[in-house]
Amino acid sequence: MGINTSIATLLCRAGQQGTSFGHTLTIGRQSMTVPRAELQRLARKFELDSAGVAAVTSNGWAEEFFIQYLGAEHVSSMDYSDYESASIVHDLNTSIPEDLHERFDAVIDGGSIEHIFDVKQVLENYMQMVKPGGSLFIAAPANNLCGHGFYQFSPEFFYRVFNEDNGFRVVDMVVIETPLLTVEASRHQKYFRVLDPEKVRKRVQLLSRKPVMLFVHAEKVSSVPLFAKSPYQSDFKTQWDESAQTGAAESARAATGTQGFEYLSRWSEWRKRLRQWRKHGLHRGKFYTRFDP
Repeated sequence: MGINTSIATLLCRAGQQGTSFGHTLTIGRQSMTVPRAELQRLARKFELDSAGVAAVTSNGWAEEFFIQYLGAEHVSSMDYSDYESASIVHDLNTSIPEDLHERFDAVIDGGSIEHIFDVKQVLENYMQMVKPGGSLFIAAPANNLCGHGFYQFSPEFFYRVFNEDNGFRVVDMVVIETPLLTVEASRHQKYFRVLDPEKVRKRVQLLSRKPVMLFVHAEKVSSVPLFAKSPYQSDFKTQWDESAQTGAAESARAATGTQGFEYLSRWSEWRKRLRQWRKHGLHRGKFYTRFDP
């Protein structure tokens, strides 16, 4: 696991916008994979002291990046074992001890959650460890990385988890398109903001030709019992609510398209494919907005 150029850029951007990294916890001890030239570019872009570049690249680990670039005062790391000298050894498939509750200003998962079986328990642990007013960052596979870990994730999943019912709000939801399966080695990356399916009242789907990572920044706004209400996919929830109000079960079936399908002619299928790319592709999709962080 490592801090690559895209994650470093988005973390620096969050720091510039006021996010505190005072006491930071990384999930897994993070290596530093950002080339020196990119670190110098980030220092110029975010008006940071470029003298810190030497310290950041001194030993291959990312602790100095959090200190020099993000203003962290203390950096801890958590892992399943101490094979990389993590400061806290814990299996995230199990509950964390109470002395870790609300202990950190920032918790950063740079690519672990997809490798851990009990996703709900992992999320509870992360959310419990963040102080009120603190931030949780998660980078996880979204598309074309099947086999990298147990899971790939959708924006809908994190939008529904990090809501007011669980004491969180989404600050930023970004997909990162990368040309290589080894995302740490990819330099030519593109960034897109993702709309919340609940707000647009549609499924925000994605067809992509290249690997895509999802980067989530969520802020803890209050301390509440976690998952007292189970998250539900927003378009189903809308249909259930409308059906309950109108009693129109048939209209709900029509809305989901379960009233039946017909096979398409070859020409019709090609036209439908083209419409799909225009609607659900990153570069032409209406749910994704390209930006430069």
